[in-house]
Amino acid sequence: MNVTALEEYGLRCAVQLASLPEGKTLSAPDIAEREGLSIEYVSKFMLLLKRAELVRTVRGIKGGFALSRQPAEISLKEVLDALNGRKKAGSEFCKSFTGKSEACVRFGSCSIRPFWDLLSGYVEEFTSRMTLADLIRPEEEIRDKTSSIASDHVGQMRNRELRS
Repeated sequence: MNVTALEEYGLRCAVQLASLPEGKTLSAPDIAEREGLSIEYVSKFMLLLKRAELVRTVRGIKGGFALSRQPAEISLKEVLDALNGRKKAGSEFCKSFTGKSEACVRFGSCSIRPFWDLLSGYVEEFTSRMTLADLIRPEEEIRDKTSSIASDHVGQMRNRELRS
């Protein structure tokens, strides 16, 4: 799976905001220093997150950026969608990979599309169930939650296979 720099660094910046006490803010320079990024890059992430209404700005001498909702109310899917506008699998996804043709040569009957559909569905489910609040917990706790989500998904897939 290919994770873009926008997704990785933007998510790290969002986690910085998620870890703040209620009512506190961080400026772009503060976030940049904490994450080892340029102020310009952090400003770009904050603009994308603000456009998606995940981040708000606070003016004044103690101003900066803060999450617009509680960390437990913001899914990783929302953050990643805001940062990179994830492409869906299926026909929309296929339109992005046409090669030299106007349409994919496999569009009518594709043995690859079910793979992308499944993978896309899994990533969407997983990122919908994880929140920014999860990412400010200790690593061991996060591993437990990710394992639980993966187990749930495998169980759901087995149930679907049994019904088929």
